[in-house]
Amino acid sequence: MNHLNAIFARGLNGEFSLSDGSLPWKNVPELSEDAKNDMTHFKNVTMGGIVIMGFNTYRTFKKPLPERINVVIDRNCGGEIAVDEKQFNFFKSLESALNYFADEKFSGQKMFLIGGAKLFEYSFSNNLVDGKIYGTVFNARFPDATAFMPGLPEGWKIIARQKNGEHSEIITYEK
Repeated sequence: MNHLNAIFARGLNGEFSLSDGSLPWKNVPELSEDAKNDMTHFKNVTMGGIVIMGFNTYRTFKKPLPERINVVIDRNCGGEIAVDEKQFNFFKSLESALNYFADEKFSGQKMFLIGGAKLFEYSFSNNLVDGKIYGTVFNARFPDATAFMPGLPEGWKIIARQKNGEHSEIITYEK
């Protein structure tokens, strides 16, 4: 059985994204090196895995992330599963995606919840994340943010902390 992991970045107050879905730290010059490091960390952790996103997060993508299975949760999906012309895989619910990827042909493939905030909130409140949680925390506040990370569920403990640059750190959690 594959475990569902979560990976995200946020500001000091949980800031997750701006109204257009973009990352609040992306165009802040003093955070550019940390933002670049975070994207490298994200790529290294998720490469070869299954990345699961909500529909609003999907809308910010111009193309699928390479060398990963890209999954979109869209309750307006026509059937149980659909694939669009860009090779995104659509599922009606997170549970239907998790059931689909529980098949032994995906055995050993890591699954990562990558956003957005509503999907994190849903999966945390329903205890669906059962692997690790990787969180990059930027040491900054972003007053223009419109989406915020929910608090982590109870029982998660920090197992690793590492600097991600001058203005951020990566914190890894486990149950």
